[in-house]
This record gives sequence, C-alpha cells and structure tokens, in this order.
Amino acid sequence: MNACAQMDVVPASNALSWGAALEGVRHDFYHEAAYHQFCQAPGDGEAYLAVYREGESVLLWPYLLRPIQGLTARGHCDVTSVYGYPGPLAKVEPAEFAADFVSRGLAALQEHWRSSKAVTAFTRLNPVLGNQVLLEAVTPIEENGATVAIDLWLPEEEIQRGYRKTLRHEIKRAREYGLSVRLDEGLLKLTEFVDLYGETMTRNQAAASYFFGFDYFAALFRALPGRARLFTVCDGETLVAGGVFVETDGIVQYHLGGSDHRYAGFAPAKLLLDEVRLWAAARGHRYLHLGGGRGGRRDSLFAFKAGFSGRHFPFFVWKCVLQPAIYDELCRLHSRLPGAAGAAGAGGYFPAYRRAAAAP
Repeated sequence: MNACAQMDVVPASNALSWGAALEGVRHDFYHEAAYHQFCQAPGDGEAYLAVYREGESVLLWPYLLRPIQGLTARGHCDVTSVYGYPGPLAKVEPAEFAADFVSRGLAALQEHWRSSKAVTAFTRLNPVLGNQVLLEAVTPIEENGATVAIDLWLPEEEIQRGYRKTLRHEIKRAREYGLSVRLDEGLLKLTEFVDLYGETMTRNQAAASYFFGFDYFAALFRALPGRARLFTVCDGETLVAGGVFVETDGIVQYHLGGSDHRYAGFAPAKLLLDEVRLWAAARGHRYLHLGGGRGGRRDSLFAFKAGFSGRHFPFFVWKCVLQPAIYDELCRLHSRLPGAAGAAGAGGYFPAYRRAAAAP
C-alpha cells in the first residue's frame, strides 16, 4: 500500500462515519449504510464500507462479508454486494491519475479481504452512475446485459416518441377504463401489495431469491423513510398493480413490483410506470431507472421495459478469485453434494461453490 495511503473499514452500524465518507460523492441508495443495515438483517452477511484514501482522493467500496457454511470449517468467507446496483465509488484529485489510484486502492482492499479469509469477491455495478469506468482500466469486468432508463429531462414530446406506439395506446386505454395511480404514503395497501407481488413472482416462476414477504417490505420502508415509495394502481379500491420506487440524488429506482394477471388487458403496470415518470420529473429527477431483464437477459421483462425508452445502459459485474487453491477445493467439495449441477462453475455462476443444487 502507498506510504501516504490510509485504509479504513466502516461497519454499517456506524452510519455516521459511513455517511460522512459518502458526502460529496454521487451515489445511489444501494451504497448507503441504511440499505446495507437492512440487507444484513436477515443474515445475508456483515455489511462494510471500505474507505481507501490518498490525500484528497478516496475510493469507496460497500460490500457484504458472508461466511461459507457447510463446505469448510476453517472460517472462510466471501465478499458480495447487496441486491441492486452498488459497486465502487471514487473521487480522484487530479482526475487523470484515476486508474493508478484505483489500482492501488483495489490492491489494498484485496489484501484486506484475504486477511479476512475471503476466498472470492463479487459486485454488481451501477449502470446509471457508470461506475464500471473505475474498474475497466485496472481489472477485468464482465458485461451482463443492459438496463433501461427514461431520461426525465427530455421534453415531454420526445419522451412520448420514445414510447412504443402500442404502449401509448395501452396507457390511454387503462386511463379510459378508470384505473387510478396513487402514491400510498400511509402504506395502507402494503399487505395487499405484498400478496400481489408474491403472486406475480409465482406466476413468473421467479427464483427463490426474489420472493420477499411483508417483513421485508415493511423493513425497507423503515430503512428509507420518505425515499422508498409505494405506488398503487387501483380499480376503485381494488389493488391491481403496484411498485416500490426509491429516490436518490436525481435517480428514481424501480425496485420491485407486481400486477394482477386478471387485468393484463388493461396494462396496469404500464400505466404505473407512466404516472411515476410524471411524478419523478415534477420532482426534478434526471432518470427513472427501470432495470433490466432476468439475469441480465434481453427477455420479455427487458422488452416490457424497453417499450418505454431507447436509453439503455450497459450493466457490468466484477468477479475475483482471491485465493485460487481454496476456491478450487471448495468447488470440488460442492460438486460432490447431492444435486450439484455438473462441474462446479457450469453456466458461469459465481462463485461456483454457491450454485444451488438441482431439484430432485
């Protein structure tokens, strides 16, 4: 590590120090202590913010440290990221030395992770912030599809031209039918929304990791008060669609949503996104980020979102094997488990030793 460098690791429980480190650095809610506290609560790992400094330059890397259970009794762990779009942030002075600074900071961080007995490290990157530029010059990164955003600073006519013609027709039909979109500030429809969300995940045969219950959503709204918003679409008082959106520094993230299949002909989810777009634009935000397809694929979910905008951001992930010999050993142990899907690493899953066993 550079002689003038300083490395600190801040736990999410120290929200004041975490927030002070983020001050003056553009970020998303996925980088904040409150969201990391929320994500570590179910036992998904211990949350930390690594802060690497050289003078006025700073590299910030939020992460979860998870124990590797069942395969080793030697206290090994791995590094991962929260659900969503986090990744590193940096403020570099002077900017032209960014690659050298990030390279030194990443090396110092990897050394710290190894000393913590971490075997691998992984993070998703933030498409809107474009933080892949911090890494692409110093370490391999992997493109994993694209995400869709609506540029809210464009003139209304231009935004409307970016909508597919059929989409404009469907939204108009939903309004004419009488569906109404509301900001549920009192969370009066939260229980109904959670049920609807669960039904939607079941209908779409979503992975188990996408199933969240009432406690998850209630805790999310407590963690991000006044920024996590529940919008509902109702036919009278009957909930037919809804979504959770989070505001941060000019970005509104579409976090999770669901809809009633019986109203598919009236496209309530499309009406929802159009109304949230108008709301977000009125509040001065730059982007409504809709996210991408399942697992980064250009599937039907991606096509649904792309109907709103041609503004697509490349989505990247970063993967690193910190201790290759131990990684290979864990993969071998995993491959012997009942239901293990072939050779460890098949299908590009990372880390391979965490790939779920196949159903019997």
